[in-house]
Amino acid sequence: RTMNPSSHPILIAGRRLARLLAAIFLLTAGACQRGSVSTTDCPLPGDLVLTEVFANPAGADEGAEWFEIYNARNSTLGLAGLRLRVSRLDGSAEKRHSLRPEFIDPGAYMVFGAADPEMLPAHMDYGYGTDLGSMTNTGGTIAITCGSLVIDEITYENAPEAASWALDGAMVPDAIANDDAANWCEAQTEYEPGAQGTPGAANPPCDSAGLCLENGAPREVRAPVAGDLVLTEIMPDPSAVADPEGEWFELLVTADVDLNGLQLGADLTDPGTVLSAPDCMSITAGTRLVFARGDDPALNGGLPAVDHLFTFSLTNSGGTLQVGLGGAPLDAVTWTSSTAGAALSLDPSAEDPTSNDDPMSWCDATDAYGDGDLGTPGAANPPCAGGGDGTCLEGGNSRPVRTPAVGDVVITELMPDPSAVGDASGEWFELLVTADVDLNGLTLGADVANPGTTLTSADCLAVAAGSRVLFARDADAMTNGGLPTVDHTFSFGLTNGGGTLQVGAGATLLDAVTWTGSTAGAALSLDPSAEDPTSNDDPMSWCDATTPYGDGDLGTPGVANPACGGGGGDTCMDGGNLRPIVAPAVGDLVVTEILPDPSAVADASGEWFEVLVGADVDLNGLQLGPDIAMPATTLSSTDCLAVTAGSRLVFARSSDAMSNGGLPAVDHTFSFSLVNSNGTLQLGRGGVLLDEITWTSSTAGAARSLDPSAEDSVSNDDPMSWCDASAAYGDGDLGSPGAMNPPCPGGNACLDGGNLRPIVNPMLGDLVITEVMPNPTKVSDANGEYFEVLATADVDLNGLQLGADIMAPSTTLASASCLAVTSGTRVLFARNPDTLTNGGLPAVDHTFSFSLVNSNGTLQLGLGGNLLDEVTWASSGAGAARNLTPAAEDTVANDDPMNWCDATTPYGDGDLGSPAAANEVCP
Repeated sequence: RTMNPSSHPILIAGRRLARLLAAIFLLTAGACQRGSVSTTDCPLPGDLVLTEVFANPAGADEGAEWFEIYNARNSTLGLAGLRLRVSRLDGSAEKRHSLRPEFIDPGAYMVFGAADPEMLPAHMDYGYGTDLGSMTNTGGTIAITCGSLVIDEITYENAPEAASWALDGAMVPDAIANDDAANWCEAQTEYEPGAQGTPGAANPPCDSAGLCLENGAPREVRAPVAGDLVLTEIMPDPSAVADPEGEWFELLVTADVDLNGLQLGADLTDPGTVLSAPDCMSITAGTRLVFARGDDPALNGGLPAVDHLFTFSLTNSGGTLQVGLGGAPLDAVTWTSSTAGAALSLDPSAEDPTSNDDPMSWCDATDAYGDGDLGTPGAANPPCAGGGDGTCLEGGNSRPVRTPAVGDVVITELMPDPSAVGDASGEWFELLVTADVDLNGLTLGADVANPGTTLTSADCLAVAAGSRVLFARDADAMTNGGLPTVDHTFSFGLTNGGGTLQVGAGATLLDAVTWTGSTAGAALSLDPSAEDPTSNDDPMSWCDATTPYGDGDLGTPGVANPACGGGGGDTCMDGGNLRPIVAPAVGDLVVTEILPDPSAVADASGEWFEVLVGADVDLNGLQLGPDIAMPATTLSSTDCLAVTAGSRLVFARSSDAMSNGGLPAVDHTFSFSLVNSNGTLQLGRGGVLLDEITWTSSTAGAARSLDPSAEDSVSNDDPMSWCDASAAYGDGDLGSPGAMNPPCPGGNACLDGGNLRPIVNPMLGDLVITEVMPNPTKVSDANGEYFEVLATADVDLNGLQLGADIMAPSTTLASASCLAVTSGTRVLFARNPDTLTNGGLPAVDHTFSFSLVNSNGTLQLGLGGNLLDEVTWASSGAGAARNLTPAAEDTVANDDPMNWCDATTPYGDGDLGSPAAANEVCP
């Protein structure tokens, strides 16, 4: 690689001195010149860092060149009036461009390109048109300036074709480090066909062989070995759509691996597709990955979620597909022919790279997906024999299917004519299972001799005695009328004006019901006294359901039916006894927390809200949704849904902690969406409003949290009583589902030994910054940075704001408990609380998430936007904390740089400082 040849250490040191002098000039003069205009808001040298240059596109350069700039400052920078400058290596042919008003966030990357500002490609953020001309391929200089002040400048030589020069991603972007040619390399990641680079994102490490980025940090790739990846299903010849849109294959992953560098194609010496990304492409064991030619379900035949795309063709006959790494095969299959519209499906008993070589282990798929082609993309394959061998898989082991006998399954409820949605989406029926059986091979339809649906799976479809199994035309609660979790789907219709439904095991009839008519919007409900295959033949044992569910139709899908004799609206079963429902009144239920926009998982899985119960009541009939005049979800059960005063109930879109973001136990589920902005949530019963909250916006990954002082149905109407949650739960989103909320910043109470008391807020002078470690050497900055605060009064730290600018604090301390400190305490704040990885710090009191920059840094403490203390530093010694002399431990004296010195006392792993202990006296 060849960059600026002037990378001698003496020259680099000279540049450091020049930039330091320029910074001192700015700090003392407080101004720089932009032409004839004097301004005081120029960035300092090094605030903006050039990190990537794409100077030599394949083909014509016009409109395709770009370079990338990183904001190394801890605050947003305005770019208006700054200039971009390019020239040849000798300084000739210089061209300039004055930047239009734009802003770049802290830690963000912005891509500047030779494109029309009104027609920017997706990877560019700012177009300078033709102002800078074409960058020379043999070498040139790029700079960003403020008047005559150079913010950053780099020189490059011999730009690689169709790839960017990229600053080493193993280091934090720095305007000194980017002067050294050894810190640059040719990008290897393709961001569009025929172009390599990472525009607008962090660069991979230059020495990236065998490395990938996980949460921004490089680690070794967990490369798959033989046996870790198995080809299990291939669709060479779709019928519903054309081959270039509908071809796909499935790969079973049997170990936790990364897919970086995975090669795919008919021949690994010339792979058709190679998976590449700077981030680790981590996959867990047991995952079935779908690779497809296209990822739009409207065009690819209705495939489920596609994991990766490939660009080569799967030939219909005489084909080969290989999967490998570095040219070495991990698995390969061949086929002599394929059936139009049917995937080649591997028998579950042959899911390894040796057994799947046997053509006898493959068969045509029989289950329909999407637009009607056959296959099970992303799901387990059924046995090739169709399960006829009488076995199924349980926990990976084969066992005999427990086929139900007559009396083991009973039809107990059916909905032929839904009103809330169309018949094709909303029809359903319910089976009561009276013995431990498997549903493999169960036949369903108007005539089991010619079934409309047959349940098939390689896994055992086990059901325990007493279960109520819900079958529906559509499994999506957003479109099926708000049904609870659907167990299985069926493809035939239930006629409205008189029909038959039969259930069989193979051709053996297990149960059947007939009906002469049905009421629109009301399920046909079997009286609980008639739940056997003989009694349910009597039409007098059936009645119209009266309990609302989901979007408002009537029925009790998946739960016990009320008696046909009526009275179910006002009574419920409590320990086997019928009693009146205790309905909640206004004030008995209060919405206290809501997460409309989770980040850890999708909205449809991770949305939730919390309700505080103020009295002992039953939730039977509780209506939920944006408008209870048309409730989206209604809680219904023959049993009393009793809750006690003081309970905090969690309502969620999903009750599965593996997919809902790690929520604690979910009390009830709901089927509607919580919109991210301008939303409303209402609770009601019988159309009477019990509580309502509204929100204008929400923060991604943070619940809206009600201050504990406002936990009633009137106070929670005030938007000022709400704030973003700050405590993490489950997979990392913020909130306290099912537990008491911490007070909102600016709140005035906290828990002390279980008792609520007023927060003792610190005043100016009560907290003093006495030590700062911006540049540890024994561990990385992200692990070893810390600072120390001396408390000079007995105060609470609840609501304390930390960062480079408390008007936009990076960290705010929040807790329901009082964060009390006593006078004389030295409070230790650190990036990492683990003494094994933070350089051996003593016990850490609190953590912070922002970086302490090594030079020209600022640290502020505040409360409610009011500044309590601030320190600044022009530079910091490597491996030595900035140490305040003990005689200057107040908020005025610690402003004087002369009262600070580098620490000399070793701690932990060998860096210098006295964290959480008295400081040494400065010379």
